[in-house]
Amino acid sequence: MTADLLELSTAGVRVRIDDLTGRHLPALSRAAGLDRPPRTAGPQRPSSHDPDVHVVIEQSGARFDTRGLVPVTRGVWAAHDTVVVDNCGGSGFSQSWRFLGDRVEVRARWTPGTLERGARQVRSRFDALRSQVLLHYPALWAAGVRGLAPLHVAVLEIDGVVVMLAGPGGVGKSTLVAQALGSGARGTCDNLAVSDGVAAYGLREPLRLDPTRSTTAGTTAGTGGGTSGDAGGDVGWDGHRTTHGRREHGWADPVDALRPDLAVVVRRGGTPGLRPIGAEAAQRALVAGTYAAGELRRFWPLTAALGLATGIGPVHPAVEASASHLSRRCRCLELDLGSRPGVALRDLLADELERTERRGSRP
Repeated sequence: MTADLLELSTAGVRVRIDDLTGRHLPALSRAAGLDRPPRTAGPQRPSSHDPDVHVVIEQSGARFDTRGLVPVTRGVWAAHDTVVVDNCGGSGFSQSWRFLGDRVEVRARWTPGTLERGARQVRSRFDALRSQVLLHYPALWAAGVRGLAPLHVAVLEIDGVVVMLAGPGGVGKSTLVAQALGSGARGTCDNLAVSDGVAAYGLREPLRLDPTRSTTAGTTAGTGGGTSGDAGGDVGWDGHRTTHGRREHGWADPVDALRPDLAVVVRRGGTPGLRPIGAEAAQRALVAGTYAAGELRRFWPLTAALGLATGIGPVHPAVEASASHLSRRCRCLELDLGSRPGVALRDLLADELERTERRGSRP
């Protein structure tokens, strides 16, 4: 791997990124949760398979020419098989999307205004926006064309049972994931997946751990080596500072997809314990958590504009339908962590793991 080319599977699609500037791939590699930063010694040989999504980061700082294109909405123009998005998601990157049958090519240029240049000084925010518009959103859009809707969940296989964790940001799901991975579990995602209502395909991201909670984890993620036991711990590579005081840690070997058996809504601050809930309550938590996720805040208007401009893919991903199917095929539970830190997910779910029928984890 080099700073010229990055290829990976994420959200059920194959993505290739060519960085003609030589500046962005180390950060995008971290944003994909790869277990070590890319080398920069020379170009990587591309695979023989055409990617579903091909992103090209160009050196030009000029905005894309919109002459002859029809306005779709503010900052978006289209004609034939091409859509131009100016300042995508407020990131400072302008994009030209070209649709090639069942594949898409996204050309991106750094064309910031005064506001975007100033925002770049806040490194964690800039890194988040850059990874969203250059890596995660193109993959999520391509997944949507294939009938997969985004969900804000973590998905793990523990002792042969696949557990899908839902709940608001900051409740402690990532710490539970890190602990479980360190004790032999497998996972497909810590934060975001796409699903057809049966299987969950993980979006490749790093583990993001709060140092004040991860001190009890003492675990190793996948096969990357090191521990996530404190802010200076190393899961694949040293924790990189990110938003909300958290640190990112590489995830060496996630599973591409898993079929959930249990849907567990994680809460904190009430009466500690595990209790059954109805499918409708679990569905509501899945849908609300997905729309409340800050990582997807800019995805909804982008996918709506692309769908309107091209007639390809949904203008609104089937989040509610996917959540409904999952909550009805899974046993649904509510897990309140109370104020007790450090209790392993395997221990919290021990009785449910024992009684749950193994349906086969892979799609």
